[in-house]
Amino acid sequence: MSQDKNIILIDEFKKHISSINNSNVLIEEKNIFSKKFLVPLYDELKKVDVAHKKELGIKINNYKKMIDDIVEERLNNIEFEKLNSIKSEFDPMIPVDYLQSGSLNPVQIVTDQVIDFFERLSFDIIFDNEITTTDLNFTKLNIKEDHPARSLSDTFYINDKELLRVHCTSVTAKVLKEKNKQSEIKSVAFGNVFRKDDDDATHSHQFNQIDIVWVKENISISNLKWLIDALMKHLFKKNTKTRFRLSQFPFTEPSMEVDISCFACDGKGCNVCKKIGWIEILGSGLLHPSVLESAGIDSNKYSGIAAGLGIDRIVMLKYGINDIRYIYENDFRILKQFRGK
Repeated sequence: MSQDKNIILIDEFKKHISSINNSNVLIEEKNIFSKKFLVPLYDELKKVDVAHKKELGIKINNYKKMIDDIVEERLNNIEFEKLNSIKSEFDPMIPVDYLQSGSLNPVQIVTDQVIDFFERLSFDIIFDNEITTTDLNFTKLNIKEDHPARSLSDTFYINDKELLRVHCTSVTAKVLKEKNKQSEIKSVAFGNVFRKDDDDATHSHQFNQIDIVWVKENISISNLKWLIDALMKHLFKKNTKTRFRLSQFPFTEPSMEVDISCFACDGKGCNVCKKIGWIEILGSGLLHPSVLESAGIDSNKYSGIAAGLGIDRIVMLKYGINDIRYIYENDFRILKQFRGK
């Protein structure tokens, strides 16, 4: 086939596709044309003698480039026409207050507030994989084989060694192991956690949690109390009071539950605090020596403080939401209240 014949065919192809307004159809037409007229030239190239192979190869490449350029030009025109069509539907006379800004989900608002607090204290902010190992989620945290949290009725297992994390403490356990040679470790992990616990309006199979660890020489409960008290004042009111009650968690010793004075009634007693003036808010304690040792940290030299709080619970308390499902339903009647926060 002569060069002139090919150019004529390409010109005809250009006219043919000029009326096509669908990019998928355009690509199909290009493939049909190439298969019919370009592919045979490649077959011819295999048979031609060496003396003429280079010359024919250059011609074929030129034809291919012409086809590609024509198709690309038409694709750009299709996109341009589509954009013009959209512009023509836009009414520049729409009042400016019709275009309203969106709002963050309250979970994100509170998460940002907590992260802002710890960034000011130079903590590392960690966001890690939601799938973890039984070793990091349980064994490294001194959670024994017979602990109820390990049962199939409480935990979402993927296989014998992997699961959806039940707490962000699995992330801080990983951090302790990775940074065990440092003289000080200050980390905050946050994100989704998963538990088979959705029996009532205050619990869900998936919720958000933040876990805090601070490890160094001579750190004590006094440091823990100062840190938690300052965080609660940051999240609620400047006059918020905290109290610590002895409790029991596998990964801390001693372990303490933390209550705050009711922000709704300033501790006088109301429906929010169930008339007692205090609200249970989080769990905390000194890291158990076995947790430090399992991460390769000398528990005789170093100690650590830890705390974990559910973001969803903070949201429900701060904003008077009585059903955890409301947080995730994208109900504009709820979300619009948080615009600008």
